[in-house]
Order: sequence, then structure tokens, then C-alpha cells
Amino acid sequence: MTRRRARAQLGFTLVELITTVSILAVLATLAAPSFREFIANQRIRNASFDLMAALSQARSQAITQNGSVDLKKTGTSWDQGWTVSDSTSTFLTREALKSLSISDSANLGTLTYGRDGRTTTASTKFTIQPTTTLSGVSPRCVTVGLSGMPTSVIGACT
Repeated sequence: MTRRRARAQLGFTLVELITTVSILAVLATLAAPSFREFIANQRIRNASFDLMAALSQARSQAITQNGSVDLKKTGTSWDQGWTVSDSTSTFLTREALKSLSISDSANLGTLTYGRDGRTTTASTKFTIQPTTTLSGVSPRCVTVGLSGMPTSVIGACT
């Protein structure tokens, strides 16, 4: 009497592995465009929140110190970064933002907050959008009103 033992299968066959990897590749290819839009929208959102934080900090410092505090762009445009400072100290520095365009409605190089927490210029609007147009990606508008408080909304500034 010969006894045959059933061999236990360990792992996957090559055909099963190739089939699984092929299905994953197809699904990843289908998901990539919407994932790119998601990342672009998040980058715009984060940039608008960074700008709002800088504006709020400049306003807060101006009120706290009872003097003027400036938000200055570091290059020729706002997407190259900005600093929050007074005549003696720098409170915040933001580096350049890649693949984003930030412009303001008044073409300012500096936004100054007075000791009362209000800006010395009229209402200013910052538009944040990608440098290349992508479908499904919305710009953001950061507005600094007469009170000096910033607000952010989805969509281009009007």
C-alpha cells in the first residue's frame, strides 16, 4: 500500500500574482487624474490658510505691540513667499510656493497693519490658484476687510 500525501499549497501561483498586479495597475491608472486634482485643491487650501495665518499674526502683533506690523512679499510676487515683521523683529517667514500663483487686487508689495489692527490700505483680495489650469481645481480668494480680519472662500475673487 502506497500512501500518497497531498502536498500543501504554499503562496500564490505566478498566474494569480500577475493577474492581481494587472488589476491594481488598471485601478491606479483610473484613479490618478482625480488624485491629482485632490492634491492640487489641498495645496491651494493650505496656501490660503498659511496666508490667513500670516495676516492674523500680523494683525495680532500690531495690536499687542501698539504699533505697525508689515506683511511683505519676499520676491516680486506673493507666491515667492512673505514675512511678517515690524521695524525690529521678524515674526514669521514663509518660503516660496511651487506651482501656485498668488496675486492681490491692489498690487501691493507690503500690507501694513496699524496699532488698531486695521490695514492702512483699503480692502485687499488675494487670489490663489495653480499656475497651470486643471479641470476640477478651484481657486481661493482671501479677503482682508476694513476690520483687518482675513476670510477665505472657494472661488476666484470678484
